[in-house]
Amino acid sequence: MLDFGDLLKKEPKEARGSSTSKNALDTIQFYRSNELRVLIEETFRFDGYEPPLAQPYKFKDVAVQVEENKAQLAVIDLLGCPDTLKECRQLSARLPTSLSIIIIGNVDSISVVRELKSLGFYYLLWPVDKADLAEFVQSVVSRHIETSSLKNRRRAKRVGIVGTRGGVGASLLTAELSWVLTNDKQTSCMVVDHNYLSGNLDLLLGLKNPDKRRLTDTEIGTELDHTSAKSLVTRISNRLDYLALGLNNQSSSHLFETNGLVVSYLTSETNFILDDLSSSVSFDVQPHTLHQMLDVAIIVMEPTISCLRETSAMLNKLAKQIQEADRPKIFRTLIVLNQHRAPRFTSVTQAEIEKYLNRPVDIVLPYETKLEEFLVSGTNAGSTKSKFAGEVRRLCSLIIGEDLAPKRKSLFSFSRFRGK
Repeated sequence: MLDFGDLLKKEPKEARGSSTSKNALDTIQFYRSNELRVLIEETFRFDGYEPPLAQPYKFKDVAVQVEENKAQLAVIDLLGCPDTLKECRQLSARLPTSLSIIIIGNVDSISVVRELKSLGFYYLLWPVDKADLAEFVQSVVSRHIETSSLKNRRRAKRVGIVGTRGGVGASLLTAELSWVLTNDKQTSCMVVDHNYLSGNLDLLLGLKNPDKRRLTDTEIGTELDHTSAKSLVTRISNRLDYLALGLNNQSSSHLFETNGLVVSYLTSETNFILDDLSSSVSFDVQPHTLHQMLDVAIIVMEPTISCLRETSAMLNKLAKQIQEADRPKIFRTLIVLNQHRAPRFTSVTQAEIEKYLNRPVDIVLPYETKLEEFLVSGTNAGSTKSKFAGEVRRLCSLIIGEDLAPKRKSLFSFSRFRGK
């Protein structure tokens, strides 16, 4: 029997779809003030579009709401925001690169406009009347449709995890960062494996049937396009991709160039690209390559004298490369001290490391006795409540640009009794 109740429920949705323009975008607005929410709804109706789905602005919910509603355009109310640029930088790291974003704020500064433009955001200064808002929204919709190709999307931030020597945990850290970025931070991410011979990054990422894609000689010499580049990537989850090429008869330099070409095609489809550049790779990672390729270089070291000297040499070379670069660029280096062995096997302290390097260590990964147990059971250490996981999450916050929460101090401190 025909269910008239279901039929009536469907009618408003079908009527709504038939009344909108074929060029309408799926739009969502995040409001802080009802005045602006009402103005946006009236403006969309004035132009013949359905009012966008309205949600109160809560930073932690924005990425989830955009993903759940498959939004193509987001209008975000940042009126009265204490730091508009900082808020937008953190939003940029979480939102899809294909999303067009209109920021409405009351900060009248040309530097803000330029910075937001570099992030790929559109900025509209408040107050604004309905006619101006309608014209602005229409121009953004038109640009979105015209530039639906990948070349005009926001670009991913490229982060390299650089091991100063083999066995310091660069591959493990790459896998854990990818988990926290895609699960805790709700960002999209592509992991690039630069170990073309072996390595265990695939296992650390939880792949059950690991196998690197081995290109033939004819494929190496063939010009890639977006479709063929995408075919080389393994989808691990809806937010995480994995690029792993394996050597046949080619040289590592050939595959490094091929990886770079694949990344150039796909950099507009993700928020972050994580390059595993552990010291086990079969080629020499030069400082000028790191500076040219990356936005953030995470230098992973262990507390030994030999590793300290290697870290110092790398930092000095990177500093020299930054000074001599023809074109200035924003390039950050973060130092991660991985205490992956029991304390009795360390030869230098954190204080000695910082004094020798003449800079602070950014993140200290503590010795975790259950880490091997996590790996064997297939548990991501970043998903646990361990101190190790807490430091990985702090590193993610540094990458994204969030303020680091102060470390929780133990309720019981015996430091004052030392030496007595």
